[in-house]
Amino acid sequence: MAAPTQPELMTKSLTVARIYFQKHLQEPAAQQYLKERGFSKDSIRQFEVGYAPDNWRGLVDHFTSHPVRLAGKAAGVITTLKNSDRMIDMFRDRLIFPIRNDAGELVGYGGRLLGEKEGSPKYINTPETPLFQKSQLLYGLHQHKADIAARREALVVEGYVDVITTSAAGLGISVAPMGTALTGEQVQLLMGLGVRKIWLCLDGDAAGQSAAERNLAVIMQHYHPSLDIRIVLLPDGDDPDSLIRKQGKKSLEALMADALALPQYIDSLCRKGLPDKLGLEDKACYLVAMEQYLDMASGALQDALLAQSCAVTGLKSEQIASGKYQRQQDNAVAEWHPLVALAARWMWHDDNAEVAQRLQRSQAQGKGMRELTALSKLKLGLGGDSDCQMMLAFVKSHGPLLDAEFQQLTRQWPQWRRKLSVEEGIQTLRERPYDRSAAKMIRAALRM
Repeated sequence: MAAPTQPELMTKSLTVARIYFQKHLQEPAAQQYLKERGFSKDSIRQFEVGYAPDNWRGLVDHFTSHPVRLAGKAAGVITTLKNSDRMIDMFRDRLIFPIRNDAGELVGYGGRLLGEKEGSPKYINTPETPLFQKSQLLYGLHQHKADIAARREALVVEGYVDVITTSAAGLGISVAPMGTALTGEQVQLLMGLGVRKIWLCLDGDAAGQSAAERNLAVIMQHYHPSLDIRIVLLPDGDDPDSLIRKQGKKSLEALMADALALPQYIDSLCRKGLPDKLGLEDKACYLVAMEQYLDMASGALQDALLAQSCAVTGLKSEQIASGKYQRQQDNAVAEWHPLVALAARWMWHDDNAEVAQRLQRSQAQGKGMRELTALSKLKLGLGGDSDCQMMLAFVKSHGPLLDAEFQQLTRQWPQWRRKLSVEEGIQTLRERPYDRSAAKMIRAALRM
């Protein structure tokens, strides 16, 4: 008979740990917590809830096989003391939530402190292992897989307890993303089950709103017209667990009925801090806030956001696109050194090609020099058009230099150009000490 492989030993160690945790669930501290939270026996059984006693080596000593004990360390249920090889339990004085992948395989654990402990986070997970890749897992998906597939919808909540409480209340479509923001892999897991509606349930505190913004970016990347995203806004200080325990299942269902569609929610984010009746400056602020969402969106969602922006501001879509381009140009110009902007105008509007020939040989990259070099190549017919569109529009709109601007450029350019070359050469040598081209750039600059 072949010896068990490392993954098999890790799986066995997780199973042994589950039995250990479930055995200790009868301890008074755990029972008191379960009673306060209203966990039913059915929920405890369905989600295999356990308890890790406040013991440094309870699980370590529970393993009777040393190879399995070592596999437990690899699987993340055992760790070691700092600067020591002595093994200790990963989870202590925590309610334990076994985590299974969508195939039902036990891959790791989550643990919640029963009380406050200074310096200890309320929740911890098994560290990343070959079995436990938290970005690819959704807590509750194994238990709720059939209902989610049948209803083609999922309720995304924040934590393990939220999943258990919503499930016990009859909302057996809830999942939680391992204490992190939703990931692309997790969205794909749901869509792979045929999900066409995702309720994103956000805790009504600052952390919940911050998580919402991170989740939003992921969802927009994977947005599909057939996927209906609904944002459920909870009262400040509440999560699904506390809301259901205080007011019952209907309170959460009412919030789900009032949930915002994705374009509506983005609109509310862009209006944050603005008055109900928008003035001209308020509309400009709205557009600036909306710009990042227009950039992230595509297809039907982008069309909806653009139509929404037009309705709010009274502008046409072409005007909004033009204004966005102007802001991008303003941002680009702000990153250029003023002398580079002057040099670009001089070179482009001067009939003498010698200026462009000198500038196109530049190796400098910062302060707009990369764009200036590309613009010089464009004027000489050597390509470069893809790297200098902003600068090209700038020089065309601003025209030739005035006499005072030309005098400023000729007076200050040599010294500034020498300084930039030396600075960029030194930075390159710091990053790549044996780069000969950087040393050559510095020597050439010092000879200017």
